Amino acid sequence: MRREFGRKAFHMLALGYWGAFVLLGWPRVGWCMAAWLVAVSAIETARLKVPVIERFLVGLFGGLMRETERRHYSGIIHTTSGSLAAMLIAAGDPAIVGTAIGQLAFGDAAAALAGKAFGRTKILGGKKSLEGTLAGLAAGYAVALACGMLPGAALASALAASAVELMPTTGWFNDNLWMPVASACVLRLLGAR
Repeated sequence: MRREFGRKAFHMLALGYWGAFVLLGWPRVGWCMAAWLVAVSAIETARLKVPVIERFLVGLFGGLMRETERRHYSGIIHTTSGSLAAMLIAAGDPAIVGTAIGQLAFGDAAAALAGKAFGRTKILGGKKSLEGTLAGLAAGYAVALACGMLPGAALASALAASAVELMPTTGWFNDNLWMPVASACVLRLLGAR
């Protein structure tokens, strides 16, 4: 549980993308995010290809990395990509961007922590639990309401983000990428405010 808490606290850094959006504004933040994504991708590629870089970065962040991330790109690429994609989908709408990134940060954390602490009812034969999913849904709904979404749109975006979070993370599917994308798509389609 302690490791998962540290990992989810690190996930809260995604809120820095929301802060950059507020500080720099749209579309300037999009260019900065794209440059950051290139830098993160280069660092992650170097980590996977150059043993000395891999040892250094694992030494710094090893306690936060999942075993699958040691052989694949870590969550930072997916979080950065998903946050940038949400900004593009939102076309600069600050409420949609805040909701999408907030649901990633708070919804994903609530689902993981509640699932680890209280999860008893497994869903779809996997590792995820009903208790964790409901906690993530509640957190995502609260974030959407706090960002000014109408209750129906808030629920729809929280359901979309929770459905993505419920899916198992694999080498080709990562909820850190698809949660903000799903949320932003739903809100953009609904005209959420």
